[in-house]
Amino acid sequence: MIKKTSNDRRFDDRHPGTGLVIRVEGADIEVLDISIGGMKFPLPPGRRTWKGEVLEFEMASSHFPDMRKAKGKADIRAITPNWVAVQFVRPSYDLMKMVSRHVATLLWGDRPYGY
Repeated sequence: MIKKTSNDRRFDDRHPGTGLVIRVEGADIEVLDISIGGMKFPLPPGRRTWKGEVLEFEMASSHFPDMRKAKGKADIRAITPNWVAVQFVRPSYDLMKMVSRHVATLLWGDRPYGY
């Protein structure tokens, strides 16, 4: 688990995004960290954005290559020179399934449901 900073308003624990890739406007971007409510990723070179913008993306997992790619929308909540933090907007079943399986695998390894 990544330690929360004093001004962090997230309710859900962050987990490494290793193995998750999103496609935004034709660019494939590795996810830095993820929670059930949102994620962080590096801003593609040359792309400008602002807080409040809603991005459409498609997420894929290298851990679950047979899983259907998950489409989603996210509201930009924070921007730094190194990353963008977004909150999912009305996440689909496919997106939540991918995120929950990713987090379960990180927490429980090859026992994805904890038993």
